[in-house]
Amino acid sequence: MFRSIATTALRQAIQSRASVCRLSAACPGVVSLPARSFTSLLRSNDVPVRFSVAGSNISFIKPLVSPYLLDCMQTIPTLQSQPSRTVIKFSMRKGKRKTVKAVVKRFKRLDWGGWIRTLSGRNKKLWRKRSNRKRRLRQHVLVNANQATLLDKMVTKYWKRPRHYIDDPYAPYHTREEFVHTRRKPLR
Repeated sequence: MFRSIATTALRQAIQSRASVCRLSAACPGVVSLPARSFTSLLRSNDVPVRFSVAGSNISFIKPLVSPYLLDCMQTIPTLQSQPSRTVIKFSMRKGKRKTVKAVVKRFKRLDWGGWIRTLSGRNKKLWRKRSNRKRRLRQHVLVNANQATLLDKMVTKYWKRPRHYIDDPYAPYHTREEFVHTRRKPLR
């Protein structure tokens, strides 16, 4: 919390440029070395500058050593990154890729190669959702081409085979005649 208050105060001071002590004769204690991080500013032995944050004065924040501190803070990569799947499991006996069970559980492959899935949150907190939203959540959606390629890599040939069930609710979706690449019947 202290660091976020101090960072907010420092940013406000840089934006207003009124409270920040520039490298000049007015601030003889400031050294013109580039700052590596915010903690190096706090550890330096320079003259403190006062900032007002939420009605209280904080007098232990040091003056800006480098005018490019915000630029340095923006170039630091963020700790949050996109999740990625990097583990590929192989069977010890045959040496083939193993099926990812979560894909089989959550997705359904149609005969023409497309994958469908349910919408997230379809069974959660139904007491607070309106009827039209619950109806929309009961519907299935197709995944895009990149996700379909990824899902094809995550399952074996066994799960890609067409399956035939009695009273299959997905029967009308197993053919896709309107698309050139998935058409089974020849054009007239």
